[in-house]
Amino acid sequence: MDLVQMLANAVNNVTAVGIQLVLALGAVGGLVMLALHFGSVASKARRGQVQDGAGKILSVVLVCGCIIALHQVMNATSQQMALGNVTFGAIAYVSEGKYGPAAVAINAGLTLLQWVGVIYAFQGLLRLRRSQQDGHTGLSAGEDVSSGVKRIIVGTMLAVSPRVLDALQNTLNIHW
Repeated sequence: MDLVQMLANAVNNVTAVGIQLVLALGAVGGLVMLALHFGSVASKARRGQVQDGAGKILSVVLVCGCIIALHQVMNATSQQMALGNVTFGAIAYVSEGKYGPAAVAINAGLTLLQWVGVIYAFQGLLRLRRSQQDGHTGLSAGEDVSSGVKRIIVGTMLAVSPRVLDALQNTLNIHW
């Protein structure tokens, strides 16, 4: 086994564990954020302070639910772009018969991009949650929303990068 194959195996293993870690952090983090928000609402109600409206509470529940179900959010985003379902695992996009040893490195790079995409989509959902915090002005909250949606879209596209590359090839009529 040469160095390229060793690095490719390491990338595949680290990526698989990393994606599972991000998905688990999303599930636990979403539950914690939801519990903290409901605790804050209950605390404000006990002290007689101004309470959040039903719209804000509903939006927090929805965003926390999206953070918990990150994989399903990425699937829905990918389906909206007609890229199919998001699947995680080692990517075999380039054949070794055509590109030789470079194919292993290219496939490992695409697999690593998949992990980066999951992290990016997770950060996008966290941006959406941050936009709902008290003390944000309308301008900064709007900036967080637009940045969060962009991150979700780009992260999903990175996670399904082989299908994005296929669509790009078909659109531009470029074949490599």
